[in-house]
Amino acid sequence: MLVGISRENAQSAPVTAPFRTPVRVVAVVLTALGTAILMRAAAVQVVHADAILTASSLAPQADGVLRFQENPRLRRAGLLVPRGSIFDRRGLPLAVSDCAELDSHRPALRQLGAAGVCDERASRHYPLMGHTYHVVGDIRSRANFAASNTSFEERDHATRLRGFDDGEQVVERTDPRTGEAVRAVKRDYSDLVLLWRYRHRPDHPDVRRLLERPRDLHVTIDARLQTRLGQALDRQLQRIGRSRGAIVVMDAESGEVLALVNAPRPEVTGAATLDVESLPPPGDAAWFDRARYGVYPPGSTFKLVTATAALRKDPALGEVTFMCRLLPDGRIGHRLPGWTRPVRDDELDKVPHGAVNLRSGVEKSCNAYFAQLAMRVGAASLHDTAALFEIALAQPDTVPRLRANLPQAAYGQGEVRTTPFKMARVVAAIANGGQMPYGRWVSDAGDRRNRDAVSVMSPAVAEQIASYMRGVVLRGTARTLAGVSPALAGKTGTAEVDGAASHAWFAGFAPYGPTKGRRIAFAVLVENGGYGGRAAAPLAAEIVHAARELGLLE
Repeated sequence: MLVGISRENAQSAPVTAPFRTPVRVVAVVLTALGTAILMRAAAVQVVHADAILTASSLAPQADGVLRFQENPRLRRAGLLVPRGSIFDRRGLPLAVSDCAELDSHRPALRQLGAAGVCDERASRHYPLMGHTYHVVGDIRSRANFAASNTSFEERDHATRLRGFDDGEQVVERTDPRTGEAVRAVKRDYSDLVLLWRYRHRPDHPDVRRLLERPRDLHVTIDARLQTRLGQALDRQLQRIGRSRGAIVVMDAESGEVLALVNAPRPEVTGAATLDVESLPPPGDAAWFDRARYGVYPPGSTFKLVTATAALRKDPALGEVTFMCRLLPDGRIGHRLPGWTRPVRDDELDKVPHGAVNLRSGVEKSCNAYFAQLAMRVGAASLHDTAALFEIALAQPDTVPRLRANLPQAAYGQGEVRTTPFKMARVVAAIANGGQMPYGRWVSDAGDRRNRDAVSVMSPAVAEQIASYMRGVVLRGTARTLAGVSPALAGKTGTAEVDGAASHAWFAGFAPYGPTKGRRIAFAVLVENGGYGGRAAAPLAAEIVHAARELGLLE
């Protein structure tokens, strides 16, 4: 139309005159619209390109649940970064994405019972599943990843293993369909923008910088010790007709965890197609990490904490004696003034212990002695000492509440609760001259658990209690371990449970006495196993034997 008008000669001016103004208006409007489109395109493609590329939308999925959806291009870009591997303390692979990485370790892995075939089609390989499941996790199924009482390295150190930070966070939004508040996981893939932008230029400095980030992770676990103790725990549980237990072994000085063993555990295969139906159902006992998150009454192993509280308050309390007598009902124990119920010792103990001091109280594991000792120490002092070990003594964990159950708390009953991991730290503090290591299972720098040891007792107190623990092995409730080499020291525990068999405990360390090498501290729990000296102590011997044969002890 404009070309036709432009070709009109001057004689047609009267005819075209009425169109001149509208044409100018149209030209101005089109120019303005074109400019606006160009400016908007510049804003989208240049100014706000990164923000738009990484934007996510919250929308209902096929199952009706609201979820954030991120740019699929960035998700694909993330696949260009190979996921890092997880290795044990000696460099054995525990989780890899490439079968070729397993080849050089195949003989060592076969000795540990690992599968001989690696399926190339699988996205992730776990050669020692499920011995290492509670340590590593399974990124393919993400089974139990939402549970707060877990510490999976595949989840907790996902940023390092991926090589980039996806900014995962749980946000709260309003569901427009119902008006109710919903929580959804939102991710930010800003770290991958440059990788996507220069995906066809692998030599670009920004791409190389991202791909060259350290992605491998090293844990402190010794896979050889982990698998060997897992098998030992399984045998012991089968022998006594039980199914649940845990073992924690750590370096007493550094706090590096050498083994975290749980039973039962999920046996997740390394097949390319993961059969989710074959996994244990949610809430199954196999998913529970008893070693670090199982909360139990510690029974007589807690007497080590009570002894520490007494000697911290007054070293002379170690020589004060209290009586253990025959009660009218035929049991042995003691009736405390002001308390309606007497304190009783084990029903199998028929002969009163008589006058008992701290050494004999630990060796004989006399409840009556420790109940009276706690009354002398006081609730505040016992509470302060337990707090150093991060052990809760009451619900709520206050001094007034503890005071109401003080005699029972003194020997690890009442409302006292702790975990095998924390009991291993208690023993580590005694073995390490009173310095309690924080305890860690990741050796790479920057791990949030790399903290300094805490002083919980003097070296003299630690040495004194250690000698009592050695007496338990030589003359007390763990005499069956007297011949174990190298020499160990420890404390048995039998924690009563309402309506069920007692939990069996053993907490100890080795070697006892001077050493130039590593000293290990450990805790053993057998759920509803009965007496600690019978169900848990034999596993202490397995721990020491295995650690010595594997070169972890001199």
